[in-house]
This record gives sequence, C-alpha cells and structure tokens, in this order.
Amino acid sequence: MRSFTQADAKPMAVGPYSPNACALCRSQKRRCDKTLPSCSRCMKSKLSCDYSWNVTQTEDFPRVALSDFLLFHVPVNQDQLWLPGSFQALQPHWDNISSRRVDIDNYFVGLVMAALTEQCVSVERMLEEYFCDIHPWFSVIIEPGFRKRLSNLHREPCAETAMLLLGVFLVTGSRDQSSNDTDRTRIYQVGKYLFSFLQLQREPSLEMVQSGLLLVLCELRASRLNEASVSVGNCARLGYTLRLNIDHIQHDEESSPWDVSEERRRVWCGLYMLDRIICQVATEFRAPHAVEEADASYRLPIDDIFCYKLKTPVPGNSHPSLSTPLQVPLCYFAREIQASRILGQVQMLRRSSDADWSFEQFTVLDRTLMQFMEILFEQTPGSWAVLCGANAICLSSAITLHQDRLSRAARGAISSTDLDTSFLAITAYIKMVGDICSKFDDLEPSRKIPCVPLPAVMCTGEALLAARNLKQSYGLAFHFEEEPFQRILTYATRTWNLADEYLRRTADMTRFQ
Repeated sequence: MRSFTQADAKPMAVGPYSPNACALCRSQKRRCDKTLPSCSRCMKSKLSCDYSWNVTQTEDFPRVALSDFLLFHVPVNQDQLWLPGSFQALQPHWDNISSRRVDIDNYFVGLVMAALTEQCVSVERMLEEYFCDIHPWFSVIIEPGFRKRLSNLHREPCAETAMLLLGVFLVTGSRDQSSNDTDRTRIYQVGKYLFSFLQLQREPSLEMVQSGLLLVLCELRASRLNEASVSVGNCARLGYTLRLNIDHIQHDEESSPWDVSEERRRVWCGLYMLDRIICQVATEFRAPHAVEEADASYRLPIDDIFCYKLKTPVPGNSHPSLSTPLQVPLCYFAREIQASRILGQVQMLRRSSDADWSFEQFTVLDRTLMQFMEILFEQTPGSWAVLCGANAICLSSAITLHQDRLSRAARGAISSTDLDTSFLAITAYIKMVGDICSKFDDLEPSRKIPCVPLPAVMCTGEALLAARNLKQSYGLAFHFEEEPFQRILTYATRTWNLADEYLRRTADMTRFQ
C-alpha cells in the first residue's frame, strides 16, 4: 500500500474555485460548491471554510491502526462482515476518527448489555442455565469469581468480562422455546467481530480464552465445523501465549490464590477436550491437533465444591494429575479430560499411515478403554446423566478404534487375522450406546435435561454412523435398531445443529446405499 506523502497533495488552485471540497462539507458528506474563499454552506453558517485539509506533512500524519479502522468502518450486515479495499479513504479524516474514539471497556459493556436487553434476556436466568446445563461437562469458568466480576461490571467496566458474558448468552437458550436462531446468528457475528477487535486492542487474558472457547461451542452448536476448527486453533495460540499448558505448582501457590491457578488449568483442559472433539466430528476439515499433549504431572480439575472455599483443598503434591491411576475417583470434568486424552491417542493412531499402524498400540488402547469404561460404570451406578461425559467419550473412542481397524483390513492394508474380535467389540459398544439412548428416552419429560452434553451428541452420532457402516459392509449379518439413536439426536437438535448434521449424514448414507 503506497503511503500518503506531500507529493500526493495538490496545490491550491488559482481562480474562483478550489480543486477539492472543504473540510466541513467532506466530513459531513455534503456537496461542496468549492467557491473561494468560502463555499456557500460555510458562508451561510458563518463558519470558517478550510480547503487545505489535504495538504498534510508526512511526518505529522499519524499511522492508521487497524483496530480503529475495524471499529468504525466494518459494518455488520446479516451474516457478512466486509472490508473496504483500501485505507486511503480514512486518511483525510484522522481528526474526525480521533474525536469519535470511545473507551473500549464502556463500549463493550454497553453493546453487550444492549444486545441482552434487545433479546429480553435475564442475566441471572442465563447464568443459572449455563451453570446447570453447560458447566457440569465444560467447567472452564469458576462461578463465584465470575459472578463477582459481573456484579462490578457497571462500576468497573471490563471489555473481557462483557465479552465472556456475551459468550455465555450464545451457548445458552436451550430452555427458551421462543429463542430466535436468526437473532442468535446475528449476535454471533457481532461477537466474532468484537472478539477479533479485542485481540487487536488488548493483551491475551484468561477471560479472552474463555470467551473464545464459548464461541467455539456456539459454532459447534450451529454445526459450523470449519469455523470451530479454526477458532479452537486461535484459542490454542492465546493459551500458549499465556503459558496455560505449563503447570507451575510451586510458583502458582506462592504468587496467586489457588482458585486462579485452578481456573487456568480448567481453561487449558477445556481447550484440550474441545480440540479432540472437533477432530472427531469435523470430517470435512481434517487438521492436526491444535493442543499438544500436556506433561503427565499436569494437574487435573477438582470438584466445584472447593471453589467456594478460601483455602486450597489439597496439598500440591497430592493434587490429581494426568498420571493419576484410572482407579482413583475424580470429578466429572477431570474424568472427561482423562477420556479425551485416550480419544486423542486413538485419533493419532487413526491418522497414521498403513505402514506405521501398530497392532501393539491398538491392543494397549483397547485394553485401556475397556478398563476405564468398566471403572466408570462401577463408580457411577444407576446414574444415566454421568454417562453423557467421560463414558460417552470412551465409547466414541472405542468405536473409532475398532472401526479404523476393520476399514484397514477391508482394503487389505493390515492383516485380517482375528477380525471377529473387532466386529464383536464394536457391536457391543454400539449396543451400549443404544441402551443408554433407550434409558434416556424412557424418562419422563420433566426429568430430561434440556441440553444434551456435547460428548453425548458426538457419541450417539458416531455410533449411529458406525452402525450404518457395518450394515452396508456386512448386510444381513449385522442388524441393529436405529430408532433410539435417531430419537436422541432429534431431541438434541433443540440445542445442537450438530445432531442434525449426524442425522443428515445418516440419510446420505441411506440414499447412496
């Protein structure tokens, strides 16, 4: 882009007319008659008429920040954001832009509150829905601290907190039957713009990563899988910048309250889990993991009950970590992270070439999954709700593991010895998912959770696709009732368009069968 210099400025014309409009007419986008020494509009208003606005010294000309350009020059029009092709039109109006600057914190708070007011949303009801429906399986926000920041938002405006509140709005609403998807899509577009602008204006922060993760959930909710794949990578970049992947045990406990360190770990664990889930569901956008494997000593989240205490609940050396044996009981979210770690290893094996595929690694993963699922079922007897978390991720991992082996053997890439074991295993896992779906479907409507957890949607959809694949490959030798899966996915579409995407894929397989 060619910079504006003194040579670009035209000299004042000699004669009754100026070669350019005056500053006032141009700033108000009015037609100027360019009469010298004063145009008729300025003369009528008895104002000073300035034709020399375009004669600017290079050294005095301020650089135009992209953030200023985005803030004042990117309109939001339905689903699309667009940029003019050049900064050139902005340059003569730098003084006007400067006078229109706003305080970023007040701007974000005002805009978010206006959006919530427009949608007639109660903040308290929205928070209640979030911490009841989303938080149990995606515990990346510690509730007491977040509520305290929200209570001070009008007295101490904070753009990051306002952005996080907007993210909470975007992932809730499953209980509101009158929720308008068009309005939600429009607010999502505004949220993406604000999130991008915030990254330009501010240093990375924990709330910024949390907001990004909720935007990823919103994209998964709308089945925007490609966007979710890109967004989770952006969150990973912010997380690495903040060094969330490094768990400094001694440093954290000496320099900050334990809940701050706990929230940092929760955010990184949530990012880790979403990255693995996206790699599982985004079939048309294959990308490597954006989040690397953490060190085995990295500490896992602890139960929410400790978040309301002032002191750390456990000594640093006894805090559960990724190396904690599977037999040790842990909280819901920590179990999901353990399961996501196994899912990531299954995905890496699935991505390997036929030459690099290892039967030994397959066997280790298969045994680990069977052991883990047995432990999970023993530790959570009679509770169907917990089957939606780590259990669902483990079942998805097991189905993927054996389905990959069967597909490799079918094309002759690996030995077909003892394939009956994989066929029986994947059949058993699909039946487990079907039984869970039937158990949920038999519940009274008042006892059904309004928002089916994302891992459960993934597990049900993957099981249905696997059942359809086996039916195509083995014909009458494989018969399975698909209605329980379809009913649960249909129920889940009230929250997740991703569930509808699984139903669409199944229908496509039927058409091309």
